[in-house]
Amino acid sequence: MTRWLSWLAVVPLAALAVFSGEVVPRSYLVLSLIAALLGLWRWRVPAARASAALTLAALCALAWRLLQDDFSTHYVWLTSAPEIPWYLKLANLWGGDQGTLLLLGTIGFALAISLCRRPGWGGPGALLTGAAFAAAALVWDPFRATPPEALAETASRAMNAHLTRIWMVFHPPQVFLAFLLFLAPAGAALQALVRGDGDWPALARSYSRWGWFLLSLGTALGMWWAYEDFTYGTLWHWDPVQTGIFVTWCFATAQLHTLRRYRPGGAFALTSPLLGLLTAIAGLATMVITRSPHLASSHRYLGESSLMVFVVLAGLLAVATLVAVGVHLARRPRPRNGVEARLWFAIALFSFAGLIAAGHLTQAYIANATALPRSDDLKPFFETLRRFANAQELVELRAAFAQWDVDGFGLNRWLAPVGCALALIGGHYLLPLRGWRRWLISGAVAVLGLWLALEGQVFGRFYQGLGLTSGKTLALFGWLDFMTVAGLYMAVAALTGWLAALRRRTPARAQLGYEIPVAVIHTGAMVALLAGLSATVLDSYAQRMVSYPDDFGRPLAFPDGYELTVSLEQQGTARDGAFTAIAEVGWSLSDGDRLLVADQGHTVYQDSRPPADGSLGPVRMMCEIIDYRYARYVSESHQMIHPLISRGLTKDVQIWFPALPLEPDAGSQAPLVMKVYPLLSWVWIGLTLILLGHLMVLVTMRR
Repeated sequence: MTRWLSWLAVVPLAALAVFSGEVVPRSYLVLSLIAALLGLWRWRVPAARASAALTLAALCALAWRLLQDDFSTHYVWLTSAPEIPWYLKLANLWGGDQGTLLLLGTIGFALAISLCRRPGWGGPGALLTGAAFAAAALVWDPFRATPPEALAETASRAMNAHLTRIWMVFHPPQVFLAFLLFLAPAGAALQALVRGDGDWPALARSYSRWGWFLLSLGTALGMWWAYEDFTYGTLWHWDPVQTGIFVTWCFATAQLHTLRRYRPGGAFALTSPLLGLLTAIAGLATMVITRSPHLASSHRYLGESSLMVFVVLAGLLAVATLVAVGVHLARRPRPRNGVEARLWFAIALFSFAGLIAAGHLTQAYIANATALPRSDDLKPFFETLRRFANAQELVELRAAFAQWDVDGFGLNRWLAPVGCALALIGGHYLLPLRGWRRWLISGAVAVLGLWLALEGQVFGRFYQGLGLTSGKTLALFGWLDFMTVAGLYMAVAALTGWLAALRRRTPARAQLGYEIPVAVIHTGAMVALLAGLSATVLDSYAQRMVSYPDDFGRPLAFPDGYELTVSLEQQGTARDGAFTAIAEVGWSLSDGDRLLVADQGHTVYQDSRPPADGSLGPVRMMCEIIDYRYARYVSESHQMIHPLISRGLTKDVQIWFPALPLEPDAGSQAPLVMKVYPLLSWVWIGLTLILLGHLMVLVTMRR
């Protein structure tokens, strides 16, 4: 009864905050902090409920201000606009730093309620986490009034136009919730290291698995979003924030592999809680990167930043982890037992992959801090673009390409052998054979992979050099050939393992809870990996200059028998607040005599505000098509493009339409680009299989 009353109290609290000024929601944050500190002393569960109810009421008040276009609130003025849909207005709860802090505090206190019902360090740790974010929200204050001079300048600043997609509603909050699921039980993980007892086994099975599921789902949706947005159709480009998420995912995946064998005084007594803490630290570090201006990133929050809050939290947790590991080793616990070497190899390889990515991030930060110049081979397309640039544009180009980010090619060079080893060991582990027969098959697969890498050269035979694959990637073709064989071996081994369980008449509960999910997850992982390699390495690129509007409505021939017809259906359509849709494009794509698609899409935006001097011209169009970074630096979101996409089981075709002026001059030309990705739909099929398999684990675990 008390539980329901605490949540029902949110309604009048939120109503009071909605119809009041700035003072009431701020006072809720103050009271939530007082309640959290009181919970550290006694009455933990009531204190956690009170803190969660108060921060949720404040969050509802901010949501109401966003829905009502209350631009007298500075946060609403900064992030929203009257014309955007209601769901995007709500998505602005996490569209800026201040709203994100309030959201994190609310989730942190909500998770603390269940943790406070348990004895031990888990509840206090979760309360401290929620209190840290609530205190930061109080300092950065999403309820601050808009300065009069800002309102005089413009009615609202509007949402970043790159965020005006439905994926904004799902992708960021899933990642945030995953990070907090990893962070909330950190107190229990510290207790497991220091004292060797507590609720870490139960909490790890629940929080780690749900956190991994949400992080994987959020990452998959983010990949779909990137494929449809301004990064020129790439699924993954080692943006610093993406790299941080990858580090978190690697540590979380390694920790998942410890769950079935973990015993507080035995197997993985050190490894499991340590990996849980490293996952939480990596999540905090990723939120540091999101707020850091030092590396070039498409995910960075702009404006006033709570960077130091996350730096301090990550630092404190790292220090606590080091102390706890020292205490654990000083206790001299019993050595591990009953764990196969293959499982240790998998855990070590996933951890090593995370450390490799973390090392490249650290290297980028050190290079930026020491003003180390970037080498020319880390500046893709720079030499091409500089040939078209005027003097002012060349200055902008140099500034854009001088800022450091993660060396994606170097990272791939390190990760490729790790991926090969993981696939080969995974196939060996999952193969339902014993003794010499298993070793014989795994050895044969390894020999076949080596032969293909050295002589067969599958990727080399299919590669035609028609896409944007760089020479550095060509140097990895041998590793990719080996990974293809090992990945197929792992997928076949996973499926045969499930079939063997059927023949043994394994109980349905064991099959649903382990055998089937393991087969589905590992098969899906290999399908997604191999399809992603094929799509991004064997892609093709074709460009032709078109005159507009003269070439509109005419069939345009492209390589491989494609024929594209583009027509301008509508111009000057108001959309997305300060942004205007200047072209509603009708298009059809044929492959020989077969019509692939006939559709209509909104692809071209232009900011209704006056563009900055010197930011227009052919170089900018080329940069928007080739490299998102220069477009971000020069245009400052004044223009952007989205692709038209024809999806298929064997290949995807993207059409990139350039940003056009409202009144084009006669004979004006612009590049129209076609990109073809083989097997890309199988990436989504593989990711779906991974998530479905893991969801089966979560459902059977709940039962």
